[in-house]
Parts: sequence; structure tokens; C-alpha cells
Amino acid sequence: MIVVTGGAGFIGSVLAWKLNQMGRRDILVVDALRSGEKWKNLSKRQIWGVVHKDEFIQWLQVAPEAKEIEAIVHLGACSSTTERDVDYLNGNNTHYSMYLFRYASEHQIPFIYASSAATYGDGETGYSDDPALLDTLRPINPYGWSKQLFDGWVQQQKPAQQPPFWCGLKFFNVYGPNEYHKDSMQSLVAKAVPQIASTGGLRLFESHRAGIAHGEQQRDFVYVKDVVEVLAHLLENVRKGTMQSGIYNLGTGKARSFADLGRAVFQAMGKKVQFEWVPMPEALRGQYQYFTEADMTRFRKGVGYTHAFRSLEEGVKEYVQGQLTQSDLYL
Repeated sequence: MIVVTGGAGFIGSVLAWKLNQMGRRDILVVDALRSGEKWKNLSKRQIWGVVHKDEFIQWLQVAPEAKEIEAIVHLGACSSTTERDVDYLNGNNTHYSMYLFRYASEHQIPFIYASSAATYGDGETGYSDDPALLDTLRPINPYGWSKQLFDGWVQQQKPAQQPPFWCGLKFFNVYGPNEYHKDSMQSLVAKAVPQIASTGGLRLFESHRAGIAHGEQQRDFVYVKDVVEVLAHLLENVRKGTMQSGIYNLGTGKARSFADLGRAVFQAMGKKVQFEWVPMPEALRGQYQYFTEADMTRFRKGVGYTHAFRSLEEGVKEYVQGQLTQSDLYL
């Protein structure tokens, strides 16, 4: 059995899709579905079952199926970069993760978890995932800080306190199908398609930094199907002893501008490019990253992943034409 926390969420549900493609049905989804539309991310999936995230720790203690767990992929977290309840983030993102890491260590279960590029803050120290640099990172929002706390705690664990293989992945800007429940935290691609369809244009933030033109703020945009290909690779190799545990970046390794992303959406929709520049909200200006780019050197070497990622244009075209302009949005 493979446990996927956050399994009804964005990356988690696409991982379930990938695991189904691989013939796996013994997937335990851990999540909080509540009364929204997130359940639709799982509507086509073949899974073993769903356990509420608040009941999962007790489930691990009493369920006989817990003995069948062969790997835990911990993707569940509050991922909102604008969340201001730091106590909630500390409990949900940090301490919950600590418990699962300890459980995986005690029961010798491989453990893969989601860190975040938000740990790099404004990027003034660069985007190297060298573990020696971890303590120099300064996140600029509570979400990034909660992830940084857990990364730091993990690195302090002695070998005897670690699972047989563990891996933290610093996800950069992931976009793709099944992100629709994320509301304001959806990718620009998901927001752009209905906006372009209704108005013919796309609004992008103005730049408020000297030397950077409007729309030239850059991110490392990575397509979610490439992300789950990486997760599948890790799951297929966790018991082989061929990979090195650690915290790694996960992006394409190539920064692209928001204007590039917008142009890719216009092209995928067969529309003429038309941008409108709007002021960035004051609340965001102090925590806005103008550039992110994953250094993928350690990742490639540490886990032996050699496959190329989709280009921005390839990923956007597949997403726009395969889901966002279709009646059925879901994988």
C-alpha cells in the first residue's frame, strides 16, 4: 500500500493518476475533503480508500492495513503563501510532518515529502539545495518558514532516526490539471484561460523593482505531470539502494517570465497576445519573488533521474488544450 497525504489535492491526485497508470490501486488517500469540489480530483481514480487527515495518526495505530504500507508520500499541507495563522501552519505543516517522519523511521518505511521553493525567500542567497546552506535561508512568509522548520529538523535527525530512504522535494511553481480547488492559489495558466476567453486579454502584475520590466518577473514553472514522473521514479527505486536521501530542488532548472507564460497560453488558445498591466497589491510587494530557478545538479546526481522536463510551451499547450478548454477539466 502507498499512502499519499494530500492525495485529493493538486499534486497528490495527479500522483494517484500516475500510480493508476502504473497499475497501482492500493493507494490510501489522506486528506480533508470537506464540502468543496476537491473530491472531483479523485472521481476517476482507483484507490483503496480515504482517511481524514485528522484521523490518520490514530488509523496508523489501530488499522491492520497499516502493516502493509510500503511508502509514504507526504504532500498534505496548507500551501497558501498568504496564510497568516502561524500556529496553524506550525501544527499542520511542521509538527504533523515530524510525527509521520518518526513513524516512517520506526517502521522502516520510505518517506517522501513536499518541501517548497518558498524556503528560499527572496532568493538573495540563490537557489542551491546544498544542505550546508540550509541554515542561511530566510523565508519571507509563514508558509515558507513552516517548511523551513521541518527541513531543518529532518537534517538534524541521526541515521538511526531516519527511514531507510527519505526525500524532501522543494517544489518550484507547479501548474497543471486538478488545481482548480486552490482558488486564488491556482497557477496563472488556470486563471488566464477564462480571462482570455471572456475579455480577449490577460492582466499581469506591474513590476515594482527597478531594472525589471512589467511581466518580466521570472519563475521556474514546472508541469505537474513531470513532477509526478519524478515521484514515480522515487517510488520505483526506494528499496534498491541506488538513491541518496536528502532535500532536493524540483523544477525545470530554467526560469521563464510571466509574459512568456502568458504568450504560451495565448498561443495554445489561438488568440492574439494582449496584456494589461495592473499594480501589485501592497500586501504582496514585501514578500514577492522576482526570480526563482531551481539548481537541479544535486537532484539529478542524487536520485539518478535523467528524463527531460517539458518546456513551458509544451506543458502549457497540453494543459490548456487537454483540460482547460474542455468540458471535463479533470484527469
